[in-house]
Amino acid sequence: MKYVWPYIMTSKQIELWVDALLCEKEEILAPVETTHGKFSFERLNDAKKLRLDYSTTLIPPTQKIFMPLNEPVISWTKVDGKTVFSGGAKSEKPLIVFGMHPYDIHALKAWDETMGQKRGTLADPDYVAKRKNTIIIGMDVITPPPHSFCGSMGTHTVKDGYDIMITFIGDDKYFVEVVSATGLYILFSAPEYSDAKNADYKLRTKIRKEVFKKYPRTLPIQKERIKAFLEKRIDHPYFEKTGELCVACAKCTFVCPTCTCCNIKEEPALDGKSGCRVRECDSCQLAGFTKMAGGVISRKTPGARIRHRILDKFDYNHGMVASCVGCGRCVDVCPADIADPVKALIALKEEEISHE
Repeated sequence: MKYVWPYIMTSKQIELWVDALLCEKEEILAPVETTHGKFSFERLNDAKKLRLDYSTTLIPPTQKIFMPLNEPVISWTKVDGKTVFSGGAKSEKPLIVFGMHPYDIHALKAWDETMGQKRGTLADPDYVAKRKNTIIIGMDVITPPPHSFCGSMGTHTVKDGYDIMITFIGDDKYFVEVVSATGLYILFSAPEYSDAKNADYKLRTKIRKEVFKKYPRTLPIQKERIKAFLEKRIDHPYFEKTGELCVACAKCTFVCPTCTCCNIKEEPALDGKSGCRVRECDSCQLAGFTKMAGGVISRKTPGARIRHRILDKFDYNHGMVASCVGCGRCVDVCPADIADPVKALIALKEEEISHE
């Protein structure tokens, strides 16, 4: 049974709440304004900098937490002829992620499918340790991102995967839904809050429906049908044609909230007495990603790599109908304007080919 504790807070009460958490030395990752009206998830040190009205961030919180560009995994040192290892999976201080949008929470659930305990013995121990100590405070979208299509993907709202969900319902009122004992413990740090009423529930439902209608884009195909649709178009010329424009910057994957690809490097010291194993963020859009012994590359052309990316997001499902959450970040960063999944599906639908 899912227990729900509903409350109402004002913007000032939320600020005091966050300030109290900071005074308790809690570590908080939250959206703050950077430059030119952009936003980024950063370690928060001032409650006044929290921006719950943000549209989207360039780098997803999933990447900020679980897949930094470069992260030491294990260190080793030779002592008296023996190799001593340190590091690896460890229980870190809890991290509160404050203001995570529903589509990014859906992305986090995809990470749980590919890296988490559901994988059994294949689970990544470092991810499991971090995830166990991550507290999610979600925030329903107020203004949808300009290139998003979350409504089509069903990721504009989320039913689980968080400890607290906040929804702005107007007149400086926020509906605060607590669904876990951890979330309740975190909320109890707030100096002031009040119980939600039935009218507040109804208003939240109304607001969510209104925001759903504001999403600027929709898919040309129902998400449940995309898998079968793509499998009939594996050899479509669209992919190679589009690949001719690709500059192989890999930005589309580096900003994708569900991409988990990485590379492991060994970095020994020059004296050979110590070293470090490092996990680096990697991308299927780079030529060397599929390079194997003997120099064989299984996806040689940019078109083949673009096809793999589209299939990975809509066909090779990670326990989901699709691993694309519709955030539109890939569209925001692509210098060649070819990373847009919506445009790709439209092109594939319009340019029908025969598979005789």
